[in-house]
Amino acid sequence: MKALEHAHFGHVDTGALRDTDIIWRGTSQVGDDEVEVLLWAGPSSAPDAGELDDLAACLTGLPALDAAARAALRTYLDGDRSFVDFHLEELEGSGAAGRLVREAAGDEVGTAAFVAAMRLNGVGLWLGGVSDRPPVVLDYVFEPDLSDQILAVGATRHGAVASVDWES
Repeated sequence: MKALEHAHFGHVDTGALRDTDIIWRGTSQVGDDEVEVLLWAGPSSAPDAGELDDLAACLTGLPALDAAARAALRTYLDGDRSFVDFHLEELEGSGAAGRLVREAAGDEVGTAAFVAAMRLNGVGLWLGGVSDRPPVVLDYVFEPDLSDQILAVGATRHGAVASVDWES
């Protein structure tokens, strides 16, 4: 079956897809921020009510998933500071980078402070069969007006963090 009605996503139809595309667009609230959410599918995708229920639950629990993703980001950056150092060097003196350096008062900017300054820029949900990556991807950015670099946190459809990848 290529179409179904879902309580959260509404009418979900993959029958006319020739390529991977967005089949639903919405927003979710995380703290004071409204975050864009995109549901992706491909021609081989068949909407499954259980899978959609799990993805909707990830959105309902987005504040908790955001907290888990930020913990994974801190661990990732504690192991490799390249993303932090790149941004502090490239954006030296800019708004958030300058503030973090001033607050560090001569010490190294900590990964916890850096992650706290990052913004959740968007959430991608991927129906099964579209990608070999985790089906939930949270994109985090630092000073998005000045940098196109992203740390993408992948999670399972049940909300368990599975990966962190540096993308641009």
